[in-house]
Amino acid sequence: MLNLAFIYIILIFLILRFSVTLFNFLSNPKLGKYGRHFSNKVSVIIHGTQDADALINILNAFREQDYQHIEVLVTQPQKLKTNAAVKAICTADPRFQLRKKNSFRAEEATGDYILFLEPDVLVHNGLINSLIYRTKVFNLALLNIIPTQSISGIINHVLLPLNDFVLLNMIPLRLVRLFSSPVFSAGGSECMFFDAEIYKAYNWQEKAGRELPEAVEVVRAVKQEGFKVETLLGYKLISVPGTRKVNGLFLKTGQQLLKAFGNNLFAACLYLLLVVAGPLVMLLNYEYSLLILPVGLIFLSRIMISFLSGQNPIWNVLLHPLQMLFLLGSLLAEIYTRIIQLIREKI
Repeated sequence: MLNLAFIYIILIFLILRFSVTLFNFLSNPKLGKYGRHFSNKVSVIIHGTQDADALINILNAFREQDYQHIEVLVTQPQKLKTNAAVKAICTADPRFQLRKKNSFRAEEATGDYILFLEPDVLVHNGLINSLIYRTKVFNLALLNIIPTQSISGIINHVLLPLNDFVLLNMIPLRLVRLFSSPVFSAGGSECMFFDAEIYKAYNWQEKAGRELPEAVEVVRAVKQEGFKVETLLGYKLISVPGTRKVNGLFLKTGQQLLKAFGNNLFAACLYLLLVVAGPLVMLLNYEYSLLILPVGLIFLSRIMISFLSGQNPIWNVLLHPLQMLFLLGSLLAEIYTRIIQLIREKI
């Protein structure tokens, strides 16, 4: 009887997740490439890291951008040695400024808009015009863009799609803008586009309590102040290349997945119970002739999420069991790490 009740709960949760995925698929929450052109100055903030190659790539991309009304502020920690190529690029273009400091202050930006980018993203022509157009039309304080993952290699195919799977399975992205409630909050830190005047008045970096803004927390903070926020998929305007350094990818994936649950350990464990453990229980206790419903819903969900996120649907369907295993392992590893940290803080 207990198993039967649990199976019903799993089925209901599966149907709800499928409904969210279907809503996302039909509403197509992607940033479009619009034909409008603007002349507003945009301050691009990039926090430099030890990955000099990624920083060089994004700086070169901005040199070739169709939008010229920009200032690019690269902030690097004082203890980090500046790469010679990065210094040469910033010296050659007066729009680029390299600043040796540990954090960015909003007062340093002189643009009408502030664009926070992580150094590993790749920007494409039309991005900034599209960001400005969308922000103006819908009177947004924050437009958050989730880049498209460029995936190559079996490890990347297993781990990288997990973030999009959780996001598009759980959050109806169009409702982030349509509903003012902070409950509907989602986003990533890779690309955050702010109205500069509003940002300087509230400085959400400090509200989040970190030097770098945590995307979901910032989205909630902006909504709590009564401003409009939108979260969209980057589609063909901004992307992230698949990482070649797979050693830390497992742990990094767990960290990103836990952020999707607002760092709520209980919510993450409940999700694992319903999404990973649940189907295994059904497989062991369910009549095989009736498995067509859950299998069909999972299959269609993976197909729709793959098309939305620009991923290969065949790989995602074939690797789904392995991906769920790594979802379980990476998230449990991060939960365990957080619990150990909490115990040490209390001792």
